Amino acid sequence: MSRTSELMELPGVVAAGMYSRKGLLEEFEGGLPEAEAVGLVNLCSAITLIMEMQGRLLGRMAGQSGWNSSCAWMMWGPDKAIVSVRDSVCVAQAGHTSFNQLIQAMLVSADAELFNPAEEGESNGSIG
Repeated sequence: MSRTSELMELPGVVAAGMYSRKGLLEEFEGGLPEAEAVGLVNLCSAITLIMEMQGRLLGRMAGQSGWNSSCAWMMWGPDKAIVSVRDSVCVAQAGHTSFNQLIQAMLVSADAELFNPAEEGESNGSIG
């Protein structure tokens, strides 16, 4: 069973996909047309990169390390939410989803652990 198929079985999930750090759609299931799925993963990739950059900036401003361990983010509207964990994204019905359960399942599905994005000059080969 593919990762997207596993994620689609979670309560409230209406679409699930995988994407690369470059914003390329790798796999997708659910009720979105392909053009919207491509737009969604472009958005997810961009937001993930921005979150990592903001973490590095916060670390510099605070003079403390530890702000750069972003591995997930979410945004929700009146009836749906977008949840992104590493290289995966789920669109879920906000009132029918346990976000704790969803994020945990996405972490397990990705075999993810909290990670620190690479320091300058290091590759992020394992991130996606």
